[in-house]
This record gives sequence, structure tokens and C-alpha cells, in this order.
Amino acid sequence: MLLVSRAWDRPSDDVELLHCFQVLDRPELPAWVLTVGANLEPGELEDLSVRLNEGSAGLVRLGDDLFGWRPEPQSLPEPWGARARLVTRRIGEGLLTTLDTACGLLGHPVRGFDYRVDTPVPAPVRFSEPSQATAWLRRHLPVSLATVRAGGRAGLRSLATVLTARLWVCAPTDVSRQWAVDLAEAGTQAAVDDRRPRDLAGLLRLSARWFAAAGDFPTAEAHGVREWVLWKELDDATGMIDTLWRRAHVYRAAGRGNRELDCYQRLLSLYRQSDDRFGLAHTQVARGVALAGVGRARDAAEQLREAARAVGELDSPGAASPGELASVLETLGRALWNLGVFGAARRQFSAALRQLVDVDEQAAQRIRVLLAHPEGHSLPGR
Repeated sequence: MLLVSRAWDRPSDDVELLHCFQVLDRPELPAWVLTVGANLEPGELEDLSVRLNEGSAGLVRLGDDLFGWRPEPQSLPEPWGARARLVTRRIGEGLLTTLDTACGLLGHPVRGFDYRVDTPVPAPVRFSEPSQATAWLRRHLPVSLATVRAGGRAGLRSLATVLTARLWVCAPTDVSRQWAVDLAEAGTQAAVDDRRPRDLAGLLRLSARWFAAAGDFPTAEAHGVREWVLWKELDDATGMIDTLWRRAHVYRAAGRGNRELDCYQRLLSLYRQSDDRFGLAHTQVARGVALAGVGRARDAAEQLREAARAVGELDSPGAASPGELASVLETLGRALWNLGVFGAARRQFSAALRQLVDVDEQAAQRIRVLLAHPEGHSLPGR
């Protein structure tokens, strides 16, 4: 049902309200977008609504929090003028402040994508609980994507990039795949046009994680490969290592054990170049698990014995945190247990327990359960 507000004379700055619809290319917009985009005071939007009837044009209320423009606005000629770019910046920065609030409440802060807000924006939307933030995000996914696209078209590429990063971090993974594909295209294009390869690699990292969490392993793999190429071109070993671990996990989840093993082979090479003994040991353990997963039990046993020697030779202070070392020891013990090497498995569990005592009681108790487990029976999950 179309709800129409009472008519008012349009102010001289009504063009900014019109620009909100034009830059976002959306037939309907929520009130907060118009308030931010046209730099209105709270409550002023209601006064600017006009009655939609024959011979009139302008803003029309379509629902409690939704407005349209009649007749449908024409597209802006490109390149956009200064006023259209200003409206785009206001909307983008207003969205950014709310996304930061949502990401914080959901426990997913965004790192590495800093941005200074230059325009005055009202207080961000406040959420009382995570479910409220998620519901708001779901309702505003189309507008959020439109804002990223508008930022790219307006030349506000850094703004489009940081918005994309926050959307990858806090958007639920059960939304339309097409929305995610379109976001990836718009966000990465903004980073490419901005000539910021590290930001581009960062976006690909976040999008690969999102698609993997959504169960879309082929797309996650494609984004991971692009990210790897960028870090390699930048000669950034840390970026390459991080990417390879995540790609290995994606291949494992997708049941592509041989590709997972390829990642570990590259990781071994990178860790040897940097003389990272903990990284080497960690990779050897993971490689042994992967070998067992593809049915190469003999190779797995040999690799795990080598990994056990490497882990045993680590100088634990400084090599890794107690929690990190304990995690590797537990993984190694579980792999040996699954191969029927129970004595060696228990030795790894005991070593893990020594790392965890007085550090993480919950994890220590989990290891005690493993030590008490009868041989020949499957271990409980982590």
C-alpha cells in the first residue's frame, strides 16, 4: 500500500535529496540515507516530503521508514559533479560509522582498512544486541552495495574499499550469492582503480573467507589464488604464508587433498627461507594429517615422525605461544592416534598438557580427557 505524506514547498537544496536516488540508482531509500545524504536535521525529512499527485513531483513516503522519488529520476551525466560526489561521500561515511558499530557488536573488528571521516555525519545506528545488528545488515544489503558502487563511480575509491571490507566482515553468509559476487566486483575494482595492491589483497582475503564460510569453495579458491599472486608480486612472505594456510583449509573442506598438499609444500619452502622452525614444524604436522587424509598412510607416518622430532627440538620460549605450541602438539597426537601409534600420541598429549597448565585450564582439561582415553577407540572432537 502506498502511503503519501502531506505536501510542502520544496526547498532550494532539494536537489541533494534527488541526488541520493540518482547516485545510488535505487527507486526506494530508507530515511537515514536521505537524512545523511542531504545533511538534514533530525525530523526535517518529514517536512520535506511532498504529496504525490497529478502534476506534482518530489519525495514521497512509501512506508514507515521508506521513501521514493516521483517521477523516477533520470541518471546523472558522467563525470558526476561536485554536489553528487558530496552526497555520495556523506552516505558512504554515514554507512561506514554504522558498519563499524555493527562489526564491533558482532565481535568482528576490521583491521588494516583505516579511514578518516571528513563530512559531519549523525550518530550511527545503535544496536542493543548482535541479532539486531544482523537484521539491520540484512535489510540494508542492497543499499550497502549501491553505496560501494556509487563510491567507485564518484572517484571515492578508498571509501568504497573500506566499506567493502566491513561488509565482508559482518555480512551474514546465508545471503544471496549474487549480492556477494557483485560486492566483490565493485570492491576489488575500486581498489584496482585506487592502485592500492595491498588493499586489493586484503579485500580478496576477506572475500575468500566469506565465500568459504558460505560453502562456496570454488569462489573462495579463486579469490585465494588472486590474493596469493598479489602477495607474491609484492614479495610479502607474511601475506603469502597467511594465504597458503587459508587456501589449504579451503582445499581440505572441499575434499581436494592433493591441492592442500601443494599448499604445504610451498609453506615448507617459505618457512625454510625465513628459518622459522615453529612454522616448519606446524606445516609438517598439517602435511602429515593431509597425507593420511588422501590414503597415503606410510608417507603420513614418516612425515609425522619427522614432525614429532621437529616439535621436540623447538625452544618453546619465543618459538610460539604456549597455546599455539599446545595446539600443534594436540594435532600431532591426534594424527598419530588415528594411525594407531598410541604411545607416541600420548607423549604429544603430555607435552601439550605441560604447555597448558596454569595457562588455559579448559584446554588442559580437554587434553587430560585425551590422555585417559582407551586405546583403539576414536578420540572425542576438539
